Amino acid sequence: MIGIEKGNEELYRLLFAEYTTAYTDKCAEEASADGRIIFAYLDGVPAGYLFTVYERGSEGIRHFFTKPDFRGQGVMQAMIRYVIETSDMNIATGMSSAHKFAPVMEHVFKKLGFSRRVGRNLYRCDAEDMWERWDEFMAKSGNRLCDTLRRQGYKTVTLSDAPEDLLWQFRRAPYSEYKCEQNHQHLILPGAEVTQEISVMCTLNGRLAAYVFAYMPDSISAIYKTLSSSAALQGGGVIMLAIAESLQRAREHGVKRIVFTMENTGKRANAFREKVLSVLVSKPSYSVSYFYDTSGRDKNDQ
Repeated sequence: MIGIEKGNEELYRLLFAEYTTAYTDKCAEEASADGRIIFAYLDGVPAGYLFTVYERGSEGIRHFFTKPDFRGQGVMQAMIRYVIETSDMNIATGMSSAHKFAPVMEHVFKKLGFSRRVGRNLYRCDAEDMWERWDEFMAKSGNRLCDTLRRQGYKTVTLSDAPEDLLWQFRRAPYSEYKCEQNHQHLILPGAEVTQEISVMCTLNGRLAAYVFAYMPDSISAIYKTLSSSAALQGGGVIMLAIAESLQRAREHGVKRIVFTMENTGKRANAFREKVLSVLVSKPSYSVSYFYDTSGRDKNDQ
């Protein structure tokens, strides 16, 4: 018999100590601050956990896990069903098509009434020779382009060192030509998921020319959330200077795994994929979002 209970961060660390990672600890912390931590028990034994976070008017399922010995027995489905039955918000979640459990979760979400939407492409770079290939690319053409841009007056600055007037320009930047995170202003708010030391802005005469924002969910990974350049300066490769500086800083931080999130359309995005990502990418995939609209739920079922 599967039992579901609300829990807390301390109990998560106690019951699932051997299954925690830096990423799951971060998710637990966020759920504890503004969301829910849910545990599943199978015949009284801790079998799984699920974290949700309240964001933008919905309850997002941030992470879920079932112990290996309890998989295939409906534990995850029971926890998600509990979220549906006890939430007064719409419910959203997502995962990569490359995830080993993607087919199973596709079945579960469909069975529970979630709608499905294919979203951004995910370009994962984690081959052992990733940095070696990047060095070859930079030596062949990247360094020459970056040196040319610097001679033209372009400069780079990390988000951690960016002056307030540059941040002001970013907040009002209307462009996101590389079709990444469209709602980008929230990325620089306090507590945002951005690692400021590897997020880079590129300027020309004090004006914002391009930006690359990324965050590190753990000590060896960097996820690139958004990148773009000014419409007036596109075509000159200015985004390359920001990317090169950001990747160098990520490398100095010990990053060994990189993920770029980009939408499927946009000629600038296509050019970037062909000229830059093709050097790094080892596993292209796409993200899948699932959404449950609680407004149509039968209140008698709650």
